[in-house]
Amino acid sequence: MTGIHEFAWNQFGYSFRDLVDEEKSKDFWLTIARFKRAVVDESEKYAKKLGVNIPHTNTTIKPSGTVSKLFALSEGAHLPAMREYMRWVQFKEDDPVVDKYRKRKFPVKELKSYQGTVAVGFPTQPEICRLGMNGKLVTASEATMEEQFTWLMLLEKYWIVGVDEKGKPLPDTGNQVSYTLKYDPEKITYDQYKEVVTKYQSQIKTCSLMPKIDETAYEYQPEESVTSNDFMRVIREINEASNGEDDLLEDINLEHLKCETGACPI
Repeated sequence: MTGIHEFAWNQFGYSFRDLVDEEKSKDFWLTIARFKRAVVDESEKYAKKLGVNIPHTNTTIKPSGTVSKLFALSEGAHLPAMREYMRWVQFKEDDPVVDKYRKRKFPVKELKSYQGTVAVGFPTQPEICRLGMNGKLVTASEATMEEQFTWLMLLEKYWIVGVDEKGKPLPDTGNQVSYTLKYDPEKITYDQYKEVVTKYQSQIKTCSLMPKIDETAYEYQPEESVTSNDFMRVIREINEASNGEDDLLEDINLEHLKCETGACPI
């Protein structure tokens, strides 16, 4: 399951902070529980038809990176990481498509860490930023640790375990949400961090925690946050260089999608 936040806003008008208020967004959560029961019912029927064991991972949530990125959706249970960003994709330096992008004013970086390789930057804005949420949009760095733990608890209650029509928990088959909770060590002290983790750790199945890192410490990041002004500047430069042509879509074929080096471009 992916694109949860877009679904919540489009179908219910709920933002992230509405969703972590269980009573306010109860209709959303009961819908998720109904979906859960439908998935379990269908998987049981299909497994019986095939003569195999019923899968216990039928509602596991993972980031689903490639599928989500292709449609610019929030990944799995995660909040959108940024409002606007440059998505850097690696190409061989002698790839003819690099010259095309360079002429069209797409940002191009020559990588010192990977000889003979360049990275082309594609200005990207997640779909959720184009839904008219105005001030209600929350990104991963803006959500508190408490809010994110609450989000996981509700996902586990209604989607991973699930409830029946009367609100009674279904049998727990052992699924989990793959989630990385991000926090800014500059905004939370060690004692605050310890207090939050101690309070919530025993209330969820699993969660990875990752501090916000200094992006300047690396030659490039696959996704680099940019300001709205820088984002629009790059868009203008690309549009001006296009001369009205409309073939500026990202030209990535199967070769670019392969993960032969162990580092996938998307």
